[in-house]
Amino acid sequence: MVKRVVLAISQREYVAKLAEYLREEEPSWEIAAYTHDSALRRELQESRPIDLLIGQPDLLREVTGLIHKVGKIIALVREKGRAETDWQEIVQYQSLPVILSGIRGGLGVADVSSAQGCQVITVFSASGGAGKTTVALNFIRQAGERGLRTFYLNMEVLNATSLLFGKGEPDSLSRLLYALQAHPEQWDSLVQQLCRHQSQLRTDYLDAPEHPGERVAMTSELMMSLVEKFRSSGKYDLIIIDPDSGAGDWHRKLLQMSDRIVWLALDDAQTLLKTEILLRHWQEHIGVERGKISFVLNKGNGGGLVNHWNLTGVAPLAVLPYIPQWKTIDQPGRLISSPIYSGAVDLLLNRMEIAERSPSSRHRKEEAHGIQRSHIRGAG
Repeated sequence: MVKRVVLAISQREYVAKLAEYLREEEPSWEIAAYTHDSALRRELQESRPIDLLIGQPDLLREVTGLIHKVGKIIALVREKGRAETDWQEIVQYQSLPVILSGIRGGLGVADVSSAQGCQVITVFSASGGAGKTTVALNFIRQAGERGLRTFYLNMEVLNATSLLFGKGEPDSLSRLLYALQAHPEQWDSLVQQLCRHQSQLRTDYLDAPEHPGERVAMTSELMMSLVEKFRSSGKYDLIIIDPDSGAGDWHRKLLQMSDRIVWLALDDAQTLLKTEILLRHWQEHIGVERGKISFVLNKGNGGGLVNHWNLTGVAPLAVLPYIPQWKTIDQPGRLISSPIYSGAVDLLLNRMEIAERSPSSRHRKEEAHGIQRSHIRGAG
């Protein structure tokens, strides 16, 4: 069924880009776009029905007397709750797939995932020191061995991956976040410029920032928009996210939007209790789906558990061995060079049913990424 959607946005380049995107994603929709209230007024005075009017509050207020026949109205705002409207609101400066999801919701039609098969997998732990980064990098390496295209996104407030990848552009994330909010038309060119590729890990990544400011100030909505932007690019099969340990709203939203969660625990009484408390809190009061969580015991000693494991009622999905030599390593080549650890992570991927891409797809991997290359410092 044809849906008629009218856009009312003063920025000419922005409305043109949004209209083009909507026509590509929903070819059955009829899209009209206006940047001035006079032209919008003439459109509304016609007798043709409009299923959805989406626009900036100032433009919508100019035609308030003519919008009583519009099926649905969505205000495109800079920040929800600040425009003082009675309409449904969508944040304007976020990824187009997220905006489309909100528009579909406004029209009451089923949302179609823009992921194109890309899964978001978060490596998480209820406490620090569980080895999240080590697990994430080995997970990425084994996924690359299967021909999967990956993107590594470190979201720790204090990001020390410059020890592994070397120093690059410390403002990469800040510049991308700014473009995402204020200049979405610059996103593609910035991604080409700022994203790098690590050949041994076979992954794309962003350089570690020197200052934690953008991580501290990042909202849940902006984080979700950032992840969705990479997910919807069509370049990746997996996005592996490496966040801080924590129990705040930011962490909850990240786990909720993730397709799979690799939740690390140690054979340590305090870590296991913290995990149990946090999991119970989120399930009872906020809601994190238990079924998409894969509990993994990291730094195992090769024997049985010393402490009681009561997180899932069954044994952890995988046990990853403790490699004491890694405590002083600052080179990623060595972090992924342990055959016993690689084998354990490969078994984890099997149990999570992370399938191998076809050989032809694997050969196209480097072309699909199409971004700046870099060499790791001191790779072994």
